[in-house]
Amino acid sequence: AIPGTSDTVACYADIILPTPPAVTDNCGVSLDPTGPVESTVPSCEGDITYTWTYTDCEGNSQDYVHTVTIEYEGFQMPADVSVDVQCPEDTDVIPTPPVVNDNCGNPITPTGPVVVTTPDPIICIGTVTYTWNYEDCEGNNHDWVYTYNVEDTIDPEIINLPVVDPLCNDNFPTELFADWTDNCAAGGTGISSGPPVITNFECHQEAVYTFYVEDNCMNSDTETVTVIREFDQFTNCETAFARLSPDNPPSQCFIDDPDYTFNRWGWTNYIAEAGTYEMELWAGAAHCDTSRGDFVGTVTVTYSGGLVDVEYNILPGYSMSEAHVNIGCDKYPTKPNGQVTVAPGQYNFNLGELDHVNNYTLEDVEVDGPFWIIAHAVTCEVVCRCSVSSDEGGSQTSTLDPIDCTSGANVADNDPFKYILDFDVYPVPFNSEFYVKYNFEYDTDVTIEIYNVKGILVEKVINNSYVQGTNAINKIDLNGKISNEVLFIKLSTSKGLGIKKIVAANYFGNK
Repeated sequence: AIPGTSDTVACYADIILPTPPAVTDNCGVSLDPTGPVESTVPSCEGDITYTWTYTDCEGNSQDYVHTVTIEYEGFQMPADVSVDVQCPEDTDVIPTPPVVNDNCGNPITPTGPVVVTTPDPIICIGTVTYTWNYEDCEGNNHDWVYTYNVEDTIDPEIINLPVVDPLCNDNFPTELFADWTDNCAAGGTGISSGPPVITNFECHQEAVYTFYVEDNCMNSDTETVTVIREFDQFTNCETAFARLSPDNPPSQCFIDDPDYTFNRWGWTNYIAEAGTYEMELWAGAAHCDTSRGDFVGTVTVTYSGGLVDVEYNILPGYSMSEAHVNIGCDKYPTKPNGQVTVAPGQYNFNLGELDHVNNYTLEDVEVDGPFWIIAHAVTCEVVCRCSVSSDEGGSQTSTLDPIDCTSGANVADNDPFKYILDFDVYPVPFNSEFYVKYNFEYDTDVTIEIYNVKGILVEKVINNSYVQGTNAINKIDLNGKISNEVLFIKLSTSKGLGIKKIVAANYFGNK
């Protein structure tokens, strides 16, 4: 018998067959074997035999058997995988298991995955594992684990914050809206939380609206929006009247008018001919004393082509809420019962409530001849202002019939303003005496009145026997009645009046 041999290998591919031994027959003849013949290969571990057969010429034979034992070894696995993610939804992606071969290079088909969630269900923090099992034919097995570490650490974000233009006199909105997004949640539209926090300043308020959003993992975001609300505020509203001149006349203070008894201050102003006249507008000047009032603007009177425009221009820091104008042939308007009045409600032009304007105009008043004008207003100090009045820069056009202050049908023959009279006063300057010289082409009574700058009558002289064409001279002696003053000489006839100004000689030396 030919003794057999054996070997142990890990894999079929590792088998190395031996060289069969040398064999001779009984005559010493070397025999060549046939084979080898391989037995059935096991599906996994087991023995495989390889047989060589030696046969002599007589047909005698013997076998040489080599036995190979296949003994599987364990296989290598790739490392497990662990990844960090923010959202539970990120774990829905099933990983791809790796390709693993046994120790002989044969691919192993894994089983799985087995999915384990901790905690269950995941809210904010935890793990999700995907496990596959690899097992070779011998029963050697290993797990491969893919782990998702879930923890949401990203705050949501408030976006599209509203931009609110500064408000003017309007109320603050009750609430504001903004959008929000999140890395895990769907996001949406949020409302400002709670009422706004309002801080007051002198001329505005600031309202702070707070937006707060929190996701399921208590990540949060806070944003604020500040809305500014400005407002109009006026104070110290006063009656105001326009004065053409500090001299009296042509600007006659109501309460100093010797012909009337008024308890209201203000001025009526005489305009004799076409031109542009700028009057000072004084507010709160009780008793016509401008030192007790405020200069708040001007009133410009434009008399041209038989039309009169009256334009109010209020200084910055002030506004006008009412205006009344009286234009007529007499110094003052009259009530329906014929009583003379200075109440603004009786003026022939009521410009109405003007919502705090700085400029407004009465236009196209038809006037012929010299006239008197009273310009009244109600003015206020501006504390705060954000709005622009719809009346600003506006105007009203007169709808009244023409005002005829000449010798027409609307003027009586004895109207004192029918004519502008010319006369002479001398010497200029004077000491205590001066002379008034005049010549008219009609018989008339002549009245000469002397007023100081406060409109107080100082002296009055009447000539009841003037004959037309005569050069008349009246001597006026004011010794002891005045001192270093400016005086106004008013001369009146049946058909008109004239006004002159004269200065005492020592007026300049005492300035």
